Amino acid sequence: MKNSKTHWKKAFNRDYLGAHDLDEGKDLVAVIDHVEVREVVDASGKQNCNVAVFTTKIKPMILNVTNCKVIKKFATSNYIEDWKNIPVQIYSKDVKAFGEVVEALRIREKQPNTEKPELAPGHEMWDKAVKHLMKPNSTIDDVLKRYKVSEANRQKLQEEAL
Repeated sequence: MKNSKTHWKKAFNRDYLGAHDLDEGKDLVAVIDHVEVREVVDASGKQNCNVAVFTTKIKPMILNVTNCKVIKKFATSNYIEDWKNIPVQIYSKDVKAFGEVVEALRIREKQPNTEKPELAPGHEMWDKAVKHLMKPNSTIDDVLKRYKVSEANRQKLQEEAL
């Protein structure tokens, strides 16, 4: 049964993923679409941070050094421009920071097994995939980031998008 209580931090309009966004004791499995540098404002002022943007509708996550090192290992690259389509498992952990113990997000050292679902006619996302392919500058690669698609179904998708 889902926890029906509201974490006190959820009352604030937070732009970035925080430990309070995870269900208590549960990990969040997500795929990093890309990482970008953003100017982030916090109590100490403005600073540039690496931010992970996910392939699904999850708030972006500010990456600390610890999490960047894990992603670097998964991507086998030091360059954030190469940190694309990387499955991660995010959890909450108590850490010492700023003279107190706080909840922090961490990325597990082992990547989750993320088997992509098969996209075929009749799948609930088929029509959305076709509509996506109708947009200017969209490609079949956009669909392949999220789904396995047989060669026959690739052709069918592209034909329906014409």
